[in-house]
Amino acid sequence: MKSVWITALAEEQVSIVNLIETASKYGLKADGHFWVDEVKKMAWMGVTGELRKTENTLWVIAGKLEDLKPTVRYGLTLLVLTMQMERPDLSLLWVDTGDEVTAEELPTSLAGIPIVQADSALLGAKLAAGANMKARPPELEYRLRVHANPGFGIWFEVGPAGDESWVGAMFAVNGGEVKAHGAGPANVLPEKCVLEYPMEGLKLNLGETEYIGWAVSNRLDRELSYFVKVDEVPEGFLFGPLAEDEAGEVHVVRI
Repeated sequence: MKSVWITALAEEQVSIVNLIETASKYGLKADGHFWVDEVKKMAWMGVTGELRKTENTLWVIAGKLEDLKPTVRYGLTLLVLTMQMERPDLSLLWVDTGDEVTAEELPTSLAGIPIVQADSALLGAKLAAGANMKARPPELEYRLRVHANPGFGIWFEVGPAGDESWVGAMFAVNGGEVKAHGAGPANVLPEKCVLEYPMEGLKLNLGETEYIGWAVSNRLDRELSYFVKVDEVPEGFLFGPLAEDEAGEVHVVRI
């Protein structure tokens, strides 16, 4: 039996019971948890084990707009990015418990996720469709991975996708703070690294928003990445190849 894992952003028993009962009517097993808003303690990592289970073919996030506090948004972003790397085929569905969430108000990591109202007649059909259809990961021009541990903190790994290469890389945050960086083999934090022309405290403006970032000139490819440690709770970040002018290409993630 295919299973649905439910992440409830607020402890609303009625909504969760309704979700579980609706899933059961469509031949789906359902279980879940209430979100723990302790991003500094990395509480979001506690659910990764359940989401890795292949029997869980649909991940449902249930909540309303007021549940999306900055710390919740950041924790969700970290969890979604982690699962997109580990289980790119895992389908997602947002169940709106307040009739007010739109795609524009969700974090960038949830761009394109289907949204259905908790009291909609289509809820059961949406659950069944999501559970029986693998997600199609978007084709991206970059790699983005999260490395998290209570001991070494939150690190973002970025680099080019496919056979592309970057001559240098930069990573900047709006809110939060970059505390350290490094370059090395992809998929694992480097213990030692050589940074070519490292730069700190770069200021970039995107519209009216200012980002503060770090950068290196190391050449990156599919096997080499740039790693950046971020402290506190950012509102967003951007990254990309190191540009020689202000017209460089960047990838923006809104939290």
